[in-house]
Amino acid sequence: MYFNENHTKTKIALVSSGLGNTERGFEVSCARWFRALKNHTSFDVHLLAGGNYPDAIKVPNIKRNNRLLKKLSELPILPEKMRWELTYGVEQVSFLPGLLTELSKINPDVVWVKDVPLAHFIMAASHLPYFHYKVIFANGGIFNPENYKCFDHIQQLNFGGYGLALDAGISGTKMDLIPNCLDAEELWAQCRDTSFRQKHGIASDDYMIVCCAAWNRYHKRIDYLIEEVAKLNDPKVKLVLCGVEESDTPYLKALGEKLLQDRILWLTLPPDQVPSVVAAADLFVLPSLDEGLGNVLIEAAIIGTPIICHPHSGAKFIIEDPQWMCDLSTNGSLASRIVQMKEEPPSRNLLDALRHRVYDKFSDRVLVEDFSRMIEKTLTPPTRKRAAIH
Repeated sequence: MYFNENHTKTKIALVSSGLGNTERGFEVSCARWFRALKNHTSFDVHLLAGGNYPDAIKVPNIKRNNRLLKKLSELPILPEKMRWELTYGVEQVSFLPGLLTELSKINPDVVWVKDVPLAHFIMAASHLPYFHYKVIFANGGIFNPENYKCFDHIQQLNFGGYGLALDAGISGTKMDLIPNCLDAEELWAQCRDTSFRQKHGIASDDYMIVCCAAWNRYHKRIDYLIEEVAKLNDPKVKLVLCGVEESDTPYLKALGEKLLQDRILWLTLPPDQVPSVVAAADLFVLPSLDEGLGNVLIEAAIIGTPIICHPHSGAKFIIEDPQWMCDLSTNGSLASRIVQMKEEPPSRNLLDALRHRVYDKFSDRVLVEDFSRMIEKTLTPPTRKRAAIH
Protein backbone atom coordinates (compact mmCIF):
# COMPACT_ATOMS: atom_id res chain seq x y z
CA MET A 1 0.00 0.00 0.00
CA TYR A 2 1.32 3.46 -0.93
CA PHE A 3 0.63 6.35 1.44
CA ASN A 4 1.64 10.01 1.42
CA GLU A 5 2.71 12.15 4.36
CA ASN A 6 -0.96 12.68 5.32
CA HIS A 7 -1.38 8.91 5.66
CA THR A 8 -3.75 8.70 2.72
CA LYS A 9 -3.16 6.81 -0.50
CA THR A 10 -0.57 8.43 -2.76
CA LYS A 11 -2.40 10.31 -5.50
CA ILE A 12 -1.09 10.26 -9.04
CA ALA A 13 -2.44 12.37 -11.90
CA LEU A 14 -1.55 11.22 -15.42
CA VAL A 15 -2.09 14.02 -17.92
CA SER A 16 -2.54 14.03 -21.71
CA SER A 17 -4.13 16.89 -23.63
CA GLY A 18 -4.53 14.73 -26.74
CA LEU A 19 -5.94 11.55 -25.19
CA GLY A 20 -9.39 10.89 -26.58
CA ASN A 21 -8.75 13.16 -29.57
CA THR A 22 -5.82 11.44 -31.30
CA GLU A 23 -3.88 8.18 -31.11
CA ARG A 24 -0.15 8.92 -31.05
CA GLY A 25 2.26 6.93 -28.94
CA PHE A 26 2.19 9.68 -26.29
CA GLU A 27 -1.55 9.27 -25.75
CA VAL A 28 -1.57 5.48 -25.96
CA SER A 29 1.24 5.10 -23.42
CA CYS A 30 -0.48 7.46 -20.97
CA ALA A 31 -3.67 5.39 -21.10
CA ARG A 32 -1.71 2.16 -20.66
CA TRP A 33 0.09 3.41 -17.58
CA PHE A 34 -3.25 4.47 -16.11
CA ARG A 35 -4.72 0.99 -16.58
CA ALA A 36 -1.58 -0.72 -15.29
CA LEU A 37 -1.45 1.39 -12.14
CA LYS A 38 -5.19 0.96 -11.55
CA ASN A 39 -5.01 -2.80 -12.03
CA HIS A 40 -1.74 -3.65 -10.32
CA THR A 41 -1.12 -1.07 -7.55
CA SER A 42 -2.98 0.56 -4.69
CA PHE A 43 -2.20 4.14 -5.80
CA ASP A 44 -5.10 6.57 -6.08
CA VAL A 45 -4.75 7.16 -9.83
CA HIS A 46 -6.48 9.85 -11.90
CA LEU A 47 -6.41 10.26 -15.69
CA LEU A 48 -6.94 13.75 -17.14
CA ALA A 49 -7.60 13.86 -20.88
CA GLY A 50 -8.50 16.39 -23.54
CA GLY A 51 -11.17 14.16 -25.08
CA ASN A 52 -13.58 11.41 -24.17
CA TYR A 53 -11.77 8.39 -22.77
CA PRO A 54 -13.02 5.64 -20.41
CA ASP A 55 -12.54 6.53 -16.71
CA ALA A 56 -10.79 9.81 -17.59
CA ILE A 57 -11.66 13.31 -16.40
CA LYS A 58 -12.32 15.30 -19.56
CA VAL A 59 -10.67 18.72 -19.54
CA PRO A 60 -12.02 21.33 -22.03
CA ASN A 61 -9.58 22.44 -24.72
CA ILE A 62 -9.25 23.44 -28.35
CA LYS A 63 -8.26 20.18 -30.04
CA ARG A 64 -5.27 20.25 -32.39
CA ASN A 65 -7.50 18.88 -35.17
CA ASN A 66 -10.28 21.42 -34.52
CA ARG A 67 -11.72 22.68 -37.79
CA LEU A 68 -11.06 26.29 -36.75
CA LEU A 69 -7.35 25.45 -36.39
CA LYS A 70 -7.24 23.64 -39.69
CA LYS A 71 -6.44 26.89 -41.51
CA LEU A 72 -3.33 27.29 -39.33
CA SER A 73 -2.15 23.83 -40.31
CA GLU A 74 -2.50 24.76 -43.98
CA LEU A 75 -0.39 27.93 -43.94
CA PRO A 76 2.07 27.37 -46.80
CA ILE A 77 4.52 29.97 -45.46
CA LEU A 78 5.35 27.72 -42.48
CA PRO A 79 7.28 24.42 -42.57
CA GLU A 80 5.07 21.39 -41.99
CA LYS A 81 6.54 20.60 -38.59
CA MET A 82 5.99 24.17 -37.41
CA ARG A 83 2.35 24.07 -38.56
CA TRP A 84 1.79 20.95 -36.50
CA GLU A 85 3.58 22.40 -33.46
CA LEU A 86 1.42 25.53 -33.69
CA THR A 87 -1.88 23.63 -33.48
CA TYR A 88 -0.44 21.27 -30.87
CA GLY A 89 0.61 24.29 -28.79
CA VAL A 90 -2.85 25.83 -28.96
CA GLU A 91 -4.29 22.57 -27.67
CA GLN A 92 -1.97 22.52 -24.65
CA VAL A 93 -2.40 26.20 -23.75
CA SER A 94 -6.20 25.94 -23.96
CA PHE A 95 -6.06 22.72 -21.91
CA LEU A 96 -4.16 24.34 -19.03
CA PRO A 97 -6.90 26.39 -17.22
CA GLY A 98 -9.25 23.43 -16.92
CA LEU A 99 -6.37 21.16 -15.96
CA LEU A 100 -5.31 23.39 -13.07
CA THR A 101 -8.91 23.48 -11.86
CA GLU A 102 -9.06 19.69 -11.81
CA LEU A 103 -5.64 19.38 -10.17
CA SER A 104 -6.81 21.71 -7.38
CA LYS A 105 -9.70 19.30 -6.73
CA ILE A 106 -7.60 16.14 -6.85
CA ASN A 107 -4.63 17.59 -4.93
CA PRO A 108 -2.20 14.99 -6.32
CA ASP A 109 1.16 14.08 -4.88
CA VAL A 110 2.63 13.44 -8.33
CA VAL A 111 1.74 14.63 -11.82
CA TRP A 112 3.05 12.53 -14.72
CA VAL A 113 3.17 14.08 -18.21
CA LYS A 114 4.86 13.59 -21.60
CA ASP A 115 3.96 16.78 -23.52
CA VAL A 116 6.88 19.20 -23.12
CA PRO A 117 5.17 22.65 -23.18
CA LEU A 118 2.36 21.39 -20.97
CA ALA A 119 4.87 19.86 -18.57
CA HIS A 120 6.58 23.24 -18.14
CA PHE A 121 3.23 24.92 -17.39
CA ILE A 122 2.43 22.23 -14.82
CA MET A 123 5.87 22.58 -13.25
CA ALA A 124 5.46 26.36 -12.95
CA ALA A 125 2.05 25.92 -11.31
CA SER A 126 3.52 23.48 -8.76
CA HIS A 127 5.22 26.46 -7.10
CA LEU A 128 1.91 28.17 -6.38
CA PRO A 129 0.85 28.14 -2.69
CA TYR A 130 -2.11 25.78 -3.14
CA PHE A 131 -0.29 23.11 -5.13
CA HIS A 132 2.14 20.64 -3.55
CA TYR A 133 2.76 18.04 -6.23
CA LYS A 134 5.98 16.85 -7.84
CA VAL A 135 6.30 16.54 -11.61
CA ILE A 136 7.57 13.46 -13.42
CA PHE A 137 8.40 14.18 -17.04
CA ALA A 138 8.37 11.11 -19.29
CA ASN A 139 10.85 11.74 -22.09
CA GLY A 140 8.90 10.22 -24.97
CA GLY A 141 10.58 12.24 -27.72
CA ILE A 142 14.08 13.05 -28.90
CA PHE A 143 14.34 16.08 -26.65
CA ASN A 144 17.36 18.15 -25.68
CA PRO A 145 18.10 17.54 -21.97
CA GLU A 146 18.19 21.31 -21.47
CA ASN A 147 14.44 21.28 -22.14
CA TYR A 148 13.60 18.94 -19.27
CA LYS A 149 16.34 19.18 -16.64
CA CYS A 150 14.13 21.39 -14.43
CA PHE A 151 11.59 18.70 -13.57
CA ASP A 152 11.47 16.95 -10.21
CA HIS A 153 12.06 13.56 -11.80
CA ILE A 154 12.55 12.20 -15.32
CA GLN A 155 11.40 8.90 -16.76
CA GLN A 156 13.71 7.94 -19.60
CA LEU A 157 12.33 5.43 -22.08
CA ASN A 158 15.59 4.05 -23.45
CA PHE A 159 19.35 4.04 -22.92
CA GLY A 160 19.87 6.68 -25.59
CA GLY A 161 17.86 9.35 -23.77
CA TYR A 162 19.34 8.32 -20.44
CA GLY A 163 22.89 8.61 -21.76
CA LEU A 164 22.29 12.02 -23.35
CA ALA A 165 20.89 13.31 -20.06
CA LEU A 166 23.89 12.02 -18.10
CA ASP A 167 26.23 13.67 -20.61
CA ALA A 168 24.31 16.93 -20.12
CA GLY A 169 24.93 16.82 -16.38
CA ILE A 170 21.59 15.48 -15.14
CA SER A 171 22.17 13.21 -12.16
CA GLY A 172 21.21 9.56 -12.40
CA THR A 173 19.46 9.92 -9.03
CA LYS A 174 16.95 12.19 -10.76
CA MET A 175 16.09 9.68 -13.48
CA ASP A 176 14.69 6.20 -13.95
CA LEU A 177 14.94 4.07 -17.08
CA ILE A 178 11.41 2.70 -17.56
CA PRO A 179 10.04 2.08 -21.08
CA ASN A 180 6.39 2.19 -22.06
CA CYS A 181 4.33 -0.77 -20.92
CA LEU A 182 1.54 -2.82 -22.45
CA ASP A 183 -0.86 -5.59 -21.50
CA ALA A 184 0.24 -8.38 -23.85
CA GLU A 185 -2.75 -10.58 -23.06
CA GLU A 186 -5.11 -7.76 -24.04
CA LEU A 187 -3.07 -7.16 -27.20
CA TRP A 188 -3.32 -10.80 -28.26
CA ALA A 189 -7.07 -10.78 -27.55
CA GLN A 190 -7.46 -7.84 -29.93
CA CYS A 191 -5.90 -9.93 -32.73
CA ARG A 192 -8.72 -12.49 -32.76
CA ASP A 193 -10.59 -10.81 -35.61
CA THR A 194 -9.07 -12.43 -38.70
CA SER A 195 -11.43 -10.90 -41.26
CA PHE A 196 -9.39 -7.79 -42.15
CA ARG A 197 -8.04 -8.99 -45.49
CA GLN A 198 -11.41 -10.24 -46.67
CA LYS A 199 -13.17 -7.02 -45.64
CA HIS A 200 -10.70 -4.87 -47.59
CA GLY A 201 -10.16 -7.02 -50.65
CA ILE A 202 -6.60 -8.09 -49.83
CA ALA A 203 -6.09 -11.58 -51.22
CA SER A 204 -4.34 -14.36 -49.36
CA ASP A 205 -1.47 -14.26 -51.88
CA ASP A 206 -1.08 -10.47 -51.70
CA TYR A 207 1.94 -9.22 -49.75
CA MET A 208 0.46 -6.83 -47.18
CA ILE A 209 2.72 -4.18 -45.64
CA VAL A 210 1.34 -2.20 -42.70
CA CYS A 211 2.61 0.98 -41.04
CA CYS A 212 1.01 2.41 -37.90
CA ALA A 213 2.06 6.05 -37.59
CA ALA A 214 0.84 9.62 -37.96
CA TRP A 215 0.52 10.58 -41.62
CA ASN A 216 3.36 13.09 -41.93
CA ARG A 217 6.65 13.59 -43.75
CA TYR A 218 8.80 15.43 -41.22
CA HIS A 219 8.99 12.59 -38.69
CA LYS A 220 7.27 9.38 -39.78
CA ARG A 221 8.43 9.78 -43.42
CA ILE A 222 5.31 8.30 -44.96
CA ASP A 223 6.36 9.80 -48.30
CA TYR A 224 9.54 7.70 -48.22
CA LEU A 225 7.53 4.57 -47.46
CA ILE A 226 5.12 5.19 -50.36
CA GLU A 227 7.97 5.87 -52.78
CA GLU A 228 9.91 2.76 -51.71
CA VAL A 229 6.88 0.47 -52.06
CA ALA A 230 6.20 1.99 -55.49
CA LYS A 231 9.77 1.09 -56.55
CA LEU A 232 8.82 -2.60 -56.32
CA ASN A 233 6.36 -2.20 -59.19
CA ASP A 234 4.55 -5.31 -57.92
CA PRO A 235 0.71 -5.30 -58.14
CA LYS A 236 0.55 -7.97 -55.42
CA VAL A 237 2.21 -5.70 -52.82
CA LYS A 238 -0.39 -3.70 -50.86
CA LEU A 239 0.29 -0.91 -48.38
CA VAL A 240 -2.01 -0.27 -45.39
CA LEU A 241 -1.45 2.94 -43.40
CA CYS A 242 -3.08 3.08 -39.95
CA GLY A 243 -2.84 6.54 -38.43
CA VAL A 244 -4.28 10.02 -38.12
CA GLU A 245 -4.19 13.05 -40.37
CA GLU A 246 -1.72 15.89 -39.96
CA SER A 247 -0.94 19.05 -41.88
CA ASP A 248 0.82 17.36 -44.79
CA THR A 249 -1.61 14.43 -45.15
CA PRO A 250 -3.30 15.81 -48.33
CA TYR A 251 0.11 15.81 -50.07
CA LEU A 252 0.75 12.24 -48.93
CA LYS A 253 -2.63 11.00 -50.11
CA ALA A 254 -2.08 12.58 -53.52
CA LEU A 255 1.36 10.94 -53.69
CA GLY A 256 -0.13 7.58 -52.73
CA GLU A 257 -2.82 7.81 -55.38
CA LYS A 258 -0.26 8.78 -58.01
CA LEU A 259 2.31 6.06 -57.24
CA LEU A 260 0.24 3.19 -55.85
CA GLN A 261 -3.30 3.88 -57.07
CA ASP A 262 -5.59 1.25 -55.55
CA ARG A 263 -2.75 -0.57 -53.77
CA ILE A 264 -2.79 1.81 -50.78
CA LEU A 265 -5.33 1.95 -47.96
CA TRP A 266 -5.63 4.76 -45.39
CA LEU A 267 -7.34 3.84 -42.11
CA THR A 268 -8.02 5.71 -38.87
CA LEU A 269 -9.19 3.08 -36.39
CA PRO A 270 -9.94 2.80 -32.66
CA PRO A 271 -6.86 1.51 -30.81
CA ASP A 272 -8.40 -1.88 -30.07
CA GLN A 273 -8.85 -2.58 -33.80
CA VAL A 274 -5.29 -1.83 -34.88
CA PRO A 275 -3.67 -5.05 -33.57
CA SER A 276 -5.83 -7.19 -35.87
CA VAL A 277 -4.51 -5.18 -38.85
CA VAL A 278 -0.90 -5.74 -37.75
CA ALA A 279 -1.59 -9.44 -37.23
CA ALA A 280 -3.04 -9.70 -40.76
CA ALA A 281 0.07 -8.19 -42.36
CA ASP A 282 3.05 -9.96 -43.88
CA LEU A 283 5.36 -7.14 -42.84
CA PHE A 284 5.37 -4.17 -40.46
CA VAL A 285 7.43 -1.10 -41.45
CA LEU A 286 8.23 2.01 -39.41
CA PRO A 287 10.23 4.38 -41.68
CA SER A 288 11.10 7.13 -39.14
CA LEU A 289 14.80 7.77 -38.51
CA ASP A 290 14.38 8.78 -34.84
CA GLU A 291 12.07 7.49 -32.13
CA GLY A 292 12.10 8.09 -28.39
CA LEU A 293 10.85 4.53 -28.12
CA GLY A 294 8.22 3.43 -30.62
CA ASN A 295 5.16 1.72 -29.09
CA VAL A 296 4.17 0.27 -32.45
CA LEU A 297 7.43 -1.69 -32.65
CA ILE A 298 6.69 -3.27 -29.28
CA GLU A 299 3.20 -4.22 -30.44
CA ALA A 300 4.30 -5.64 -33.79
CA ALA A 301 7.01 -7.73 -32.11
CA ILE A 302 4.63 -9.20 -29.52
CA ILE A 303 1.98 -9.87 -32.16
CA GLY A 304 4.61 -11.76 -34.16
CA THR A 305 4.69 -9.79 -37.42
CA PRO A 306 8.06 -9.42 -39.21
CA ILE A 307 9.53 -5.91 -38.83
CA ILE A 308 11.67 -3.46 -40.77
CA CYS A 309 12.78 -0.28 -38.99
CA HIS A 310 15.74 2.07 -38.87
CA PRO A 311 18.45 1.34 -36.24
CA HIS A 312 17.60 4.36 -34.07
CA SER A 313 17.96 4.29 -30.28
CA GLY A 314 14.32 3.25 -29.73
CA ALA A 315 14.60 0.26 -32.05
CA LYS A 316 17.92 -0.84 -30.59
CA PHE A 317 16.43 -0.76 -27.10
CA ILE A 318 13.21 -2.57 -28.06
CA ILE A 319 14.35 -5.10 -30.63
CA GLU A 320 18.11 -5.45 -30.03
CA ASP A 321 18.58 -7.92 -32.91
CA PRO A 322 19.90 -6.15 -36.08
CA GLN A 323 18.02 -8.79 -38.12
CA TRP A 324 14.99 -6.47 -37.99
CA MET A 325 16.80 -3.17 -38.67
CA CYS A 326 17.97 -1.53 -41.88
CA ASP A 327 19.45 1.86 -42.75
CA LEU A 328 16.39 3.68 -44.10
CA SER A 329 18.14 6.99 -44.70
CA THR A 330 18.87 6.29 -48.38
CA ASN A 331 16.69 5.81 -51.43
CA GLY A 332 16.20 2.20 -52.43
CA SER A 333 17.29 0.77 -49.09
CA LEU A 334 13.80 -0.04 -47.86
CA ALA A 335 12.66 -1.38 -51.24
CA SER A 336 15.61 -3.79 -51.32
CA ARG A 337 14.96 -4.98 -47.80
CA ILE A 338 11.25 -5.55 -48.52
CA VAL A 339 12.15 -7.70 -51.53
CA GLN A 340 14.54 -9.72 -49.36
CA MET A 341 11.92 -10.23 -46.63
CA LYS A 342 9.29 -11.17 -49.19
CA GLU A 343 11.50 -13.75 -50.90
CA GLU A 344 13.01 -15.13 -47.67
CA PRO A 345 10.44 -14.75 -44.87
CA PRO A 346 11.92 -14.97 -41.37
CA SER A 347 11.45 -18.27 -39.58
CA ARG A 348 8.92 -18.82 -36.85
CA ASN A 349 11.80 -19.45 -34.42
CA LEU A 350 13.21 -15.97 -35.12
CA LEU A 351 9.81 -14.35 -34.64
CA ASP A 352 9.17 -16.27 -31.42
CA ALA A 353 12.55 -15.24 -30.03
CA LEU A 354 11.75 -11.60 -30.75
CA ARG A 355 8.29 -11.92 -29.21
CA HIS A 356 9.55 -13.46 -25.96
CA ARG A 357 12.40 -10.97 -25.61
CA VAL A 358 10.11 -7.95 -26.08
CA TYR A 359 7.36 -9.39 -23.88
CA ASP A 360 9.78 -9.88 -20.98
CA LYS A 361 10.97 -6.30 -21.29
CA PHE A 362 7.66 -4.44 -21.71
CA SER A 363 4.98 -6.39 -19.82
CA ASP A 364 2.95 -4.05 -17.59
CA ARG A 365 3.05 -6.59 -14.76
CA VAL A 366 6.83 -6.27 -14.64
CA LEU A 367 7.23 -2.55 -15.31
CA VAL A 368 4.56 -1.37 -12.88
CA GLU A 369 6.87 -2.31 -10.00
CA ASP A 370 9.60 -0.09 -11.44
CA PHE A 371 7.07 2.72 -11.91
CA SER A 372 5.96 2.38 -8.28
CA ARG A 373 9.53 2.67 -7.05
CA MET A 374 9.98 5.77 -9.23
CA ILE A 375 6.96 7.38 -7.54
CA GLU A 376 8.37 6.67 -4.09
CA LYS A 377 11.79 8.00 -5.11
CA THR A 378 10.22 11.19 -6.49
CA LEU A 379 8.40 11.84 -3.23
CA THR A 380 11.53 11.26 -1.12
CA PRO A 381 14.29 13.04 -3.09
CA PRO A 382 17.77 13.87 -1.77
CA THR A 383 17.83 16.94 0.45
CA ARG A 384 18.53 19.78 -1.93
CA LYS A 385 16.73 22.68 -3.53
CA ARG A 386 14.57 22.07 -6.57
CA ALA A 387 15.97 23.35 -9.85
CA ALA A 388 14.75 26.78 -10.84
CA ILE A 389 12.58 27.19 -13.92
CA HIS A 390 13.97 29.36 -16.68
